[in-house]
Amino acid sequence: MTSLSPRAAAGASILLIVAYAMALAVFKWVPRYDCITLTVVLVLVFRWLDRSPARTWLMHAITQVLVAAFVVHLWTLGYEGRNAVFGGILPWSDSHDFYDDAIRLIYGGRFEVSSKRPLFTTIFSGLLKLSGNDLRFALFVCAAVGAWAIALAALEVWKTHGPKAAFVVYVILLFFERRWAGFVQTEHFGLPLGIVGFVLCWRANEARERDPDRAGWLVLAGIFSIALGLMARAGAFFVLPAIAIWAARTIVPSRGRIRFLAFAAGAMFAALVVHSVVLRFVGNGATFSDYPAIAYGLIHGEDYTFLVQQHPELVQMTPPDRVSASWNILFAEASSHVGLVILGFLKSGLGLFASPFGMFSYVWTNPDDAALEDGAAVRAATAQDGLFGPLLLWQRTFGTYSLFNAAAMGLIGGAFVLTFIWGLYVVFVKERANSRLSLLRHAIAGIILSAPFTPPWITSGQQVATCTLSFMGALPALALFGRGAPKSAETAQGEEGQGSRRIDPLAFVPAGVVLALALVVGWIRLAIPYKPVCTNPEEHVLLPLSAASVEVTHARDMVFRDKAIDDLRFSIRYLAKHNAELTDSVVPFLHPGTSYVSAFDACDSRVKILIDDAHRLDAASSWASFEVTPLASPNVLHLTAARY
Repeated sequence: MTSLSPRAAAGASILLIVAYAMALAVFKWVPRYDCITLTVVLVLVFRWLDRSPARTWLMHAITQVLVAAFVVHLWTLGYEGRNAVFGGILPWSDSHDFYDDAIRLIYGGRFEVSSKRPLFTTIFSGLLKLSGNDLRFALFVCAAVGAWAIALAALEVWKTHGPKAAFVVYVILLFFERRWAGFVQTEHFGLPLGIVGFVLCWRANEARERDPDRAGWLVLAGIFSIALGLMARAGAFFVLPAIAIWAARTIVPSRGRIRFLAFAAGAMFAALVVHSVVLRFVGNGATFSDYPAIAYGLIHGEDYTFLVQQHPELVQMTPPDRVSASWNILFAEASSHVGLVILGFLKSGLGLFASPFGMFSYVWTNPDDAALEDGAAVRAATAQDGLFGPLLLWQRTFGTYSLFNAAAMGLIGGAFVLTFIWGLYVVFVKERANSRLSLLRHAIAGIILSAPFTPPWITSGQQVATCTLSFMGALPALALFGRGAPKSAETAQGEEGQGSRRIDPLAFVPAGVVLALALVVGWIRLAIPYKPVCTNPEEHVLLPLSAASVEVTHARDMVFRDKAIDDLRFSIRYLAKHNAELTDSVVPFLHPGTSYVSAFDACDSRVKILIDDAHRLDAASSWASFEVTPLASPNVLHLTAARY
C-alpha cells in the first residue's frame, strides 16, 4: 500500500476528523460514547500522521475538533445519559453545587460545597465573570484546555516511543475527556494539571543522563503540577512521594538526594498552601471534609451515605463540628473493627483491577446499559428468547449499532485491564533492569499503594484516576509497544534542542495557574457587582442567566438553546434514576414553548431553575422580583408573575 505524502496525510486526517465530528454533533449518526467508528478513525489518523512534519499542530487541531464535537452533541441533543444535566446545559447534583458556588462567589458570597476543593470552582467563577455569566463559554474553555492537554501527552509519548504507544495513551485520555466535556466538574482542573505533570516528568526521564540538573527541576515542576491537580480532584496522592523518590534515586547525585527530597516535599506543601490560601478567601467550612464518610463506607463495604445513616446526629451539626465528629467516629470504628479495615483495604485495592468501577470504567461509559436495569424486562426477555434475551432486549431498545458498540467498549475496557496487569509484570519483573521504565515503575507503585484508600464503589475509579491517568495509560502502551523502542532521528534532534534550552516553557504552567487563581480571587473580591437587598424572606429577587437556558421545541435543530421535546422526554429516563426531585419538578411543564432558565436568587444567594411556560421572562435581562411557586425541589421554581 502506497503511503500518503505529508500534505495528503494532513488533508486526509483533517477531512476524516471533521467528517466524524459532523456525523456525531450534527447528524447524530453515532453516539457520544462511540467506540467503533471513532477507534477506526483514530487508527487511520495516527497512521497517516506518523511521518508528518506537521504532526504537532495537526494533533492539537484534531483533538480540539473532537472535543468540541462532544460538547456540541450535548448542547444540541440535550442529554448524555449518566451526568445530571437537563437540556444539555442546566446542571444538577454536584455540578449544580459547583455552578451555584461559582455564581455566589461573583456576587460577594462564599463557597459551600466547593470549600472541600476550591481551586476549580474559583477558576470557573473567573471564567463566568469574564464572560458575563455565560456558562457555555466557561464550559467550552474547560473542554479546549482538556483537548490541549490530551494532545500534549500523546505527542510526548509519540516522540519517545512511537505512534502505537501514543495511540493507547491518547485513546484512554480522550475517552476520559468526553465523559466530562460540557459538564461542571473538577476533572477539568485535575486532568490538564495531571497531564502537564506527567509530561514534565516524562521529559525529565529522557533528559536525566544528558542534563540531570534540568531534569531535576522538571521533576519538581511536575510534582507541583500534579499536586495542584490533586488538590482539586483528589486521587492517588502516593504518586507524589513515589516520583520524588524516583528522581532522587535516578537523577540526583547521592550527596544531593536529601536536599532534593526536601525540595520535592516543598513542592507538595506549596500546592497545599495554595489550596489553603484560596480557601481562606473564597471558602466557608472544612476542606476535604468528605473523606471520613468515604473511609467509613470502605470499612463496612457501603457507600459514603452510610456514616450519616448510622449517625444521623451528624446532620444537625455545623460543618466544622460535623467533620471533627466524623473523624472521631471513624477512628473509633477503625480501632474496634481492625479486621473490617483490613478487608476493606483489600477489597478496595483489588477493586482497581476487578471492580466494574475500577480500571474497566476508564473505558466503559455506556448509558445504553439502562436497557438492562429493568429486572422484570430482563427476566421476560430471557424467558422469551433464552440466553440471548438480554442482548435482544438491548437491541430492540437502542438499536443494533448500540449493541455492537457496547461489545467493542467492553472488549477495549477488558483489554485495558488485562494489558495493565501485563504491564505490571513487564516493568516490575521482566524489564526491572530497564532504566527507561524507572519513572513508570515508581509512579505506578504510588498509584497502586493509593488504591486501598480510594474504594471504587464509592469514589468512582475513573474520577480518582484523573490526575494520574496519563501514567496508567502509559503502562500498557509501553508494555505492548514501546519499552525497547529506539529513539528516532527526529526524537534525538528534539532532545538536542531541549538540551540547549535550559528552561522548558511548560514548567511555568502550574505557576501560571497559581497566578490565575490569585488574579481571579483579587478581581472577584474587589469588583463585586450589584446585588439587591431582600426585605421579605418569602421574596424572590432573581437575575436570569439566559446563557444557561433551555426552550422546548417540536423538532431538533442546531440552536443550542432549543431542545426537541422528544429528546427531553427521552432524557428523563436517565435523570429520574438519581434525581427524582428534578424530574418531578420539570416534567409537568414539559411542552413546546416552555423555557427553563437558570437564575441567581439574591434573597438566599442560590442558583435556581426558573420554569417559564407563559413567556414572562422575555423582557427580563436584569434583577427583577418574581412571584413563583416552589416545586418538588426548592431549587426549581415555577414562574407565575414578574414585577420589573
